[in-house]
Amino acid sequence: MTASHAAQRVERPFTSAFAAQLESRVLQRPNLLVGEFRSDAPDTLITGVVPRDDAYVLTLHLRERPRGDMRAENRCIQPRNFHAGHAGIVDLRSRLSSEYAGPFHYVSIYLKRPALGAYAEDAGARRLDELHHQPGVGFSDPVVQSLLLSLRPALAAPDEVSTLYADHVALALVTHLADSYGAFQAARTNLRGGLSPVHLRRVKELMDAHLDGSVSLGALARACGLSERHFARAFRETTGQPPHQWLMARRLEKARHLLESSSQSLSEIAGACGFAHQSHFTRSFTRALGTSPGVWRRQRLS
Repeated sequence: MTASHAAQRVERPFTSAFAAQLESRVLQRPNLLVGEFRSDAPDTLITGVVPRDDAYVLTLHLRERPRGDMRAENRCIQPRNFHAGHAGIVDLRSRLSSEYAGPFHYVSIYLKRPALGAYAEDAGARRLDELHHQPGVGFSDPVVQSLLLSLRPALAAPDEVSTLYADHVALALVTHLADSYGAFQAARTNLRGGLSPVHLRRVKELMDAHLDGSVSLGALARACGLSERHFARAFRETTGQPPHQWLMARRLEKARHLLESSSQSLSEIAGACGFAHQSHFTRSFTRALGTSPGVWRRQRLS
């Protein structure tokens, strides 16, 4: 799926006159499809029919939603409570249309309903098929706000986003939505403690072999015979970090070793340690250690 096709999955189609005024950024990974959409056009009338799908779209508004109406199954809805920082849920199984005029700015994430059902089964609860919400009514949810805002830097540099990080955010979001809006309670589990030494070693070897982050959370979980939810909890209990953070620390550990012990260029080290490119390496290294890799190397070798 191209970026333009992916954008259509998280946003309603726009008129050709409006499309030129729309700024959009889309990030697509196997378990994550998210986009940021913005227009500063003051009075352009936007109308569109939302494509039907077996999915939800969750939207975080970064500015007040402009005035306008919605229709769900031919029933008129007056949207309300869509202030900046508020979220909304759209059920794409319904026949929906929207009309509004004015500037807007929001982040939307596309969620397949089967993903919610899989989470419910993993939690030992009855199958989850619905997210309870009021169509056309915004709501305040600090967890949704925090998770969707955390994706904005990733939208600016999608080539730097690892599969592990995308899986981590997707799992956290599905977990929160299922627990908060799915009207079910997860069953108690007898799983206690962290990973066994054998499983921890196996997982670390897998991540070492995929420093670019291309290994998925599901693949790591299967290596331990656990579900993704249980694996993520057990890994964090064992290491004190979620898998994507451990992976970044391992990248930087290897990078420091190569900076001290090899004559490889910064670009070569970036590639050997799983960074998307040299600038990604430099930003990550500087953010973690407070100095650039070039300066760090000169200080160690002087």
